[in-house]
Amino acid sequence: MTGRLQIKTIGLIFVLAAIFSCSFYEESVPSAENIIPVAWDCFEDSEYQTAYAKFDEAIEVDPRNMDAYHGRAWSSLLMSDVQDAISDFNAAIYYGNSGLDPIAGLAIAYQADQKYSSAISKAQSLLSSNSNYYFEHKPLINYRDLHLILAMAYFHTGNLTRSYDQIIILEPAISIAQNDSSTWKYNEQSYNSYAETLMAVIDYLDVLYGM
Repeated sequence: MTGRLQIKTIGLIFVLAAIFSCSFYEESVPSAENIIPVAWDCFEDSEYQTAYAKFDEAIEVDPRNMDAYHGRAWSSLLMSDVQDAISDFNAAIYYGNSGLDPIAGLAIAYQADQKYSSAISKAQSLLSSNSNYYFEHKPLINYRDLHLILAMAYFHTGNLTRSYDQIIILEPAISIAQNDSSTWKYNEQSYNSYAETLMAVIDYLDVLYGM
């Protein structure tokens, strides 16, 4: 009886050891699904460098993971790495992200990269889909930023009328007339031209709503 008990005990130890060994191995092997939530937590805490590294790790594990490219793109964008952001936003879309978030990111990135026509196209597309858009992982990035991007991009492409239309959405109380120099004022400051006045307003709105 004693010998049989010892054999059973030893056998049980080996079985348990095998089970725990497999469990440990499975938990220790990284997966994109495990890494990405941690990366977003870092992103939401404004730890963009750490978030970038985590999303990059997820891409190494799964090179076709659209969420990893999407997160790395936003991390790059908020660290002012515009070219990398554009590349990764497009990769996220290529690998299947059909949501509005990468479109928002591209609008912001194209504006920063002075690709104004592309910024206008993306911002218009997003706002036509959701006029009250906000980015879930960073709600301060929202539809106001998109209207500001349009105001800036239209201004830089010489379409002052459309730029003013976007300004009015963000600042309804303002009244500036292109052919009335007496209205070329903002925040108790007078300006020499309609364009100069609009630029002053845009600069102010950028402080209020810009990233």
